[in-house]
This record gives sequence, structure tokens and C-alpha cells, in this order.
Amino acid sequence: MTKIKNIPFGLTLEEVNLRKSQNQVNVSSQSNLKTPWKIIRSNLFTYFNMLLAIIAALLVSIGSFKNLWFIVIALINTLIGIIQEFKARSTIQKLSLISDSKVKVIRQGIELEINVEDVVLDDVYKLEAGRQIIADSLVIEGAITVNEANLTGESDSIAKEVNDHLLSGSFVVSGEAYVRATAVGKDNYIETLQTKVKTLSKPKSVILNSLRGLLKIIGIIILPLGLMTFYNAFLRSSYDYLPDFIQNSALYQEALISMAGSMVAMVPSGLFLLTTMTFATSVIKLAKHHTLVQELYSIETLARIDTLCLDKTGTITDGTMSVDFLEMIENPIYTIEDYTEKEIKNIISTMNYALNDQNQTSQALRDYFGEKKKYNVVQSLDFDSMNKYSVVEFEGGIYVLGAPEMILLKQYSKIKKQVERYAAQGKRVLLLAESERLKEEKINGKIRPIALIILNDNIRDSAIKTINDFNESKITVKVISGDNAMTVSEVARRAGVLNADKYISLDGVPDEELVNIANDYNIFGRVTPNQKKLLITHMQDKDHKVCMVGDGVNDILALKQADTSVSLASGTDASRNISHFVLMDNNFATIPKVIKEGRQIVSNMEKASVLYLVKTLYTIILTFILLMTDNIYPFQPIQLVVIETFIIGVPSFFIALESNNQQFKGNFLVNVFKNVLPGALIIIGNLLGVYIFASFFQFETNGNINQMISTVGIIAATFAYWLVLVNVTTPLNKLRTLVIALSFITSALSFIIFNDILGLYPLDTSSVLLMLLLMETTYISFSIYRRSLIKFWP
Repeated sequence: MTKIKNIPFGLTLEEVNLRKSQNQVNVSSQSNLKTPWKIIRSNLFTYFNMLLAIIAALLVSIGSFKNLWFIVIALINTLIGIIQEFKARSTIQKLSLISDSKVKVIRQGIELEINVEDVVLDDVYKLEAGRQIIADSLVIEGAITVNEANLTGESDSIAKEVNDHLLSGSFVVSGEAYVRATAVGKDNYIETLQTKVKTLSKPKSVILNSLRGLLKIIGIIILPLGLMTFYNAFLRSSYDYLPDFIQNSALYQEALISMAGSMVAMVPSGLFLLTTMTFATSVIKLAKHHTLVQELYSIETLARIDTLCLDKTGTITDGTMSVDFLEMIENPIYTIEDYTEKEIKNIISTMNYALNDQNQTSQALRDYFGEKKKYNVVQSLDFDSMNKYSVVEFEGGIYVLGAPEMILLKQYSKIKKQVERYAAQGKRVLLLAESERLKEEKINGKIRPIALIILNDNIRDSAIKTINDFNESKITVKVISGDNAMTVSEVARRAGVLNADKYISLDGVPDEELVNIANDYNIFGRVTPNQKKLLITHMQDKDHKVCMVGDGVNDILALKQADTSVSLASGTDASRNISHFVLMDNNFATIPKVIKEGRQIVSNMEKASVLYLVKTLYTIILTFILLMTDNIYPFQPIQLVVIETFIIGVPSFFIALESNNQQFKGNFLVNVFKNVLPGALIIIGNLLGVYIFASFFQFETNGNINQMISTVGIIAATFAYWLVLVNVTTPLNKLRTLVIALSFITSALSFIIFNDILGLYPLDTSSVLLMLLLMETTYISFSIYRRSLIKFWP
């Protein structure tokens, strides 16, 4: 591939404006961001909100305005969720402005750098190694090699020359070319695909999927149970016909309020919104650490990883590579004419001029040897990650520069000792050699090694601490590099990677053998892009959750395959576009912070979910029991405000956002219900105790017996629910102690100050004694549960 000589003129400004007026611009119909309307719609128009709105309308129709507090709570939850999502969206947009890909277009013969969305039909733009093809295009000058794995699943590189077509979504492996956009926006091939292969795959959120499935079941149960509660009140009345029952305002109102109380208690109002808000808040927090989160729920996925795969360059090392020195081959394989150091520098300088390679190694070579044409160039082959070398043919010979073992193959053993002398020091070693001939874009015939180029790759100051953080978090770090395996091993050892002394070179290793070694080594050298992907696949086959960190063209297939992926802002367009996270400051040390944030979400959401679901479960079970025993649901919606606000709502907010780096284990829903079920059963026991005592002992009351059951029951249930909160927040710290103390105080004061509004009635002696007995029984039950029952659960 030779240097481009003829730069196209491109479109005129008049032609650009005409196409813009005809809406022929490269605006994608796909986006990872929710639109403002979608944020509002997804938070406001939920099934449960609609159900609560209907219940509220029925209560308004009978003038029971005091029982509408639940709708106020629902609206506050919804508003908080919307505000947080808008904040997260704004944060992502701001970071995206920095991270978004630019493209070099030629207009009126002048090269301009513009946003991808500003490209119009027939625009001429420049492609280089690492660039993603942003629109279906036609090559008009130059030649490139592209990878269409994102579209076809095939990892082979394909050569593209003048008049060859390119598909958007594929990326450039090597070469340089000017191309013309033949389609833009929704007309691109990639826009017709059903999945977003252009960008990132959607990670699977265990929390989100678990809660969605659970809420669907709850949603199916609530409506028939609520209607049955209303119908049961009708059956208990003296009326034979439902219209007559409805016309009796007192009985109808009592039945409607009972139904509303039951249905409102079953709705885990705010749980789903709390989940979304927690993730959105994490996006904002991570932005302060210069991390762009491109998929909201990928934070959870990253928290679940147990294996981290990364390339050496740019992660463990800082990517500022430099040439240390040049050394002649000590034991030539073939007799060759002596090259002076000046001649070697001129050869490499001319190679730098002829090649279009854009990476840290090529930049280091340019800095040391220069980039001037000293010899006439016939043709050149840019660096290929499969062959791991570049080739330039001069009029006087063919020269190759790259990985020694990949150039010499079977002859490598003759210079292996000299190469490994420096590889063992963690240095990168390149070989300059002369090839007898070039056949089908590969060196062929006798290969004469000339000299070694020794390069330094500096380990990041923060790498050792970062690797140690992963080790302490029980995350296995694996270094997968295209470099010499011994070099990778030494660099990894210095950085603190466990078992770094056990390494393997994948040069010449058949793909079918990777399944046996993927999980046996932590250090892999001379790895091709497809081998990186296969290694991750085989790790996943053993139930490992894998994160891939990369920044180059060679990493793209692996980034796509991994459960979650991280790219550096300094990386290629393609690697950034396909990753779930982009480290805007290129700081590898940020990743443990993202993992900590994800662990906090999962661990805290387990605790917060318990608070919401205990209420739902005990209400469902209690309603079933009351229907079977011909009793009326005892609580009005207003009476649940204390539990929903001071036991569930406010504490769950603090729990969800509390700092927590605890490593979680097991299934999310199973872990939740281990605490939900005992809590719900203890509360049900409380309430059934009230009914049993009411049946066998006549309370001395001036009012309705149901009013007394309601008063004693809600106070006893609130105390039991407060113990559920204590259980969830154990072990206690200063913040948790403050939360549960304030929860108890505010609940007690609410019952004392707002007893009329809450529909509470004065308690006689027997009622007070019953309430105290239930509280004592509840406390003893929870004590037994904490000491014994927890051990029962495996």
C-alpha cells in the first residue's frame, strides 16, 4: 500500500448545503440515549402508576381525599426518577461531546474535521487504521484492509481498493484511503440490521430482568385480588344485587377503601424507579472519575466480573513507547553484506515514510529514526496484526520489520537467545530483516535478519496498585498481548499480576487447542485478534464473567465478545464505539472505582428490594387468608403512609446510595427472598394474632371492632416492619443507626400526632396489652430468626 498521491477535491459548499436541505445527512436513527419524552414516558406511564391512578380516581369519586397520599408518594418517586435520568443523560451527552468520533472530510480541496453526523451524501472522507467506516462508501483513492466482523461475524481481513464498496459499521485494519459516502443515515446498510452491531451489545442486567419478571407476576395478581376483596365485602352485606350494594354509600365506600388499601399495599411503589435512579446516580458519580458510561446497566455487569482481560500497552504500560537502541544480529543465519548503522537508520526512516501505520510502536520508530524518503519505494504493506510485521519493497530489496518469531518462523531459534535477553527485561524487541521475495502480500524465500530494535514501554505509576486492587477483589487478571510472551510476562510480573511467570505464546497454536489453555494461563503472548476473542469465549464457557480492556483495532473482536468492555479515550474510533465504558482520562486505575460502584448497586439493591417486597408479599398472603376466612382487609391506604414513607421510602434511598464494596454471591432474587419471606411471615403472624384475639375475646370498645383491629394491626405491623429494616441494615454503622433511629421516632410521632388523619382509634386496656404482646412476640421471633434461621438458609 503506497502513499496517497492524489487528494480528491470533494464537494463544494453549495453541494453540501443542498444535501443538508434535502436531509441527506448521516444522522443515525439509533441511539444509546433515551429521548426526553421516552424518559418521561417510561417513568410516568407504568402499569403500576396507571393502576394507582385508577384507584385514586375511585377514591376521589367517593370523596375519600385523605387516602390519596399514596398517589403523592408515587408522583414524588416518579419525579425523582425523571430528574435523575435527565441528569444522567446530560452527563453522558457532555462526555460524549469529548469522546465522539470525528471524521476528516475533503470539501473544495480542503481537509476539514467534522462530526460524523455532519457528513452528507457524496462527501469524500479519509480512512486510516483504527477508523470505523461511518457510512456505506466507495473507495476512490488508496487501498485499505477492513474487518467486517461486526456485520458478518467473520474475523478475516478484506483488502479494499479503488471502486470497492465499504459497509458502515466495519473498521479499518490497515492502510489509508479516500472514500465517497454512497449512503447516509437511515439508508446505510447497518441501519437495516435488527441489532446494534455498529455499537455496543446490551449487557444483561440481572437486577433489572429479575425485577421485571417479578413485577409482571405481581401485576397479574393485584387486579383480581383487589376485585375479589371488593366482591367479598358485597357478599358479606345483606344485599343480593351489586347495584343495590353500590347505592348504599356507607357500605360501598367501606368496600372501596378496603379494596384500595389492599391493592396499594401490594404495589411495590418506587422499587423499579429506585433501581433506575440508583444506576443513573452512578453514571453521574462515575463521570466525576472521568468515565463515560455508554450503557446504563453495564455498571452492574462490570461488578459481576471475575476475570479481567487486558492488553499490555496502554493499560499496564502508559503507551509512551521509545526506542532504546539498535543492535546488530550476533549470529547471522545467512551471509549478508554488512550494513552500517547509518544505512539501517535510512532503511527504517524510508519504511516509516512509506507505511501508514498509526500506533505507539510506529510513532516511537518515527521519533528515533525519522520519516524521510532515502530510497525509491516500489510498494508497501502496512502492519498486519495476523502476520505481526510490515513490509516495504525498495528498488534494491525487500525489508520487513516486526516480531522476530513471526518473521523468521522455524529459523527463529537461531536468534532466540539474543531476543530473549531483552524480552526477559520487559522490553519490546523488533527485528529488521531482508526478504528474498514478496508473494501474495507475504514475505517468502530466504529471510536474512539484520538488526534488533529494542524499545522501552513504561509501566504506569498506578498500575501496581490497580492490579493489587483486582487481586484483593478476587478478580483474575489476564494479560493478552500481541507482544513477545516473555516480555509480557516480565511487565506483568512487575505490575503484580498473579502467576505472571507462567506464560504461553500462541504463535502457531491451533484454535481448537485454545479451549484447553484459556483458563490455565494468565499471560498470553503473540495473540491474534481472533485468538483474543476465542480465549474470552472459552473463559465464558467455564461460567466466568469477563471484562475486556482495550484501545486498538486488535482488541475490537474481544471487546465485542466480552460480557462488558472498557476502552480508552485515546483508542481507536471502533474500540470506543463498541465499548460499554470509555475512560476519558485514559487512566486504567479508574476501573476498580467502576467495579466498586457496581458492587454497591447490587449489594444495596438487594437490601432495598427486601423493604419493598416484604409489604407486597405479606399483603398478598394476608389478602388470600382474609378472603378464605370471610374477613375484610383492615387497612386504609392512608394508614400505609407511615410504613411506605418512614420504613421503606426514605431508608431505602439511603441504603441504595450507601458506600458498599461487599462482594455479592448467589442469585439476586433468591438472596432477596431469603429475607423477604421470614419478614412477611412474621408480619402476617402479627396481624393474624389480632384477628384471633378479636375472635375469642371481645374488646371493650365504643366503636366498630374492625376499627380496633385496624388500629392495633397497623401499629403492630409497623413495629414488625421496622424490625425488618433493622435486619436489612445489619451490621450497623453510624449512618445505618441514624436511619433506623429516625425511622422509629418519625413513625411513632406520626401515630401520636396524626392519629385522626391516619384513621387510628383510642385503645382500651386489652387492646394495649394485645399490642404490647404482639410487639414482644415479634421481637422474640426476629431474634430467633437472626440467630438460628439465617443459618438454616444455605
